[in-house]
Amino acid sequence: MGRSADEIDRQIRETRDRIDENIEVLEERATSSAIRYGRIAGVVLGALAAGGVAYLIYRRYRRPTWKDRLAALSPDSLHALADDLATRLKDAKRAMPSVSVTVNGDRETEPGALESIIRKVGPGLVGTASTALIERMTRGGGTGEEDQTAARHAAPAFD
Repeated sequence: MGRSADEIDRQIRETRDRIDENIEVLEERATSSAIRYGRIAGVVLGALAAGGVAYLIYRRYRRPTWKDRLAALSPDSLHALADDLATRLKDAKRAMPSVSVTVNGDRETEPGALESIIRKVGPGLVGTASTALIERMTRGGGTGEEDQTAARHAAPAFD
């Protein structure tokens, strides 16, 4: 009987030792997993915080366009805005004096095609011609040798 009791005690101790070892291994795994998940959660929270700050900076420096602002308004507020603008324009129109300007009498006909082309192109042509004339006059009374040399080099001579 003593021998079997000693044997049972030894088996119980061995079993307790194995259980203690298994518990220690499980505790180590649990702590390493907790550390790993803590790091993952920290990285995710940091990324979310950085994204939030970036979004706030983006919104701060990017002003919404008029199209965005109008799209955000409700139809009722758009109608109120339109009515307000119409009222302001009417008030402004009443406050402004009316002025009529006539030059060279009343012309009931529009200028013809040729006249409108001359009116648009004429000042440019006159400016170019006057510049060329002034340049020619200020060039001086030189021999013209520079012009002859340039003409010789510009066009090939056929002898």
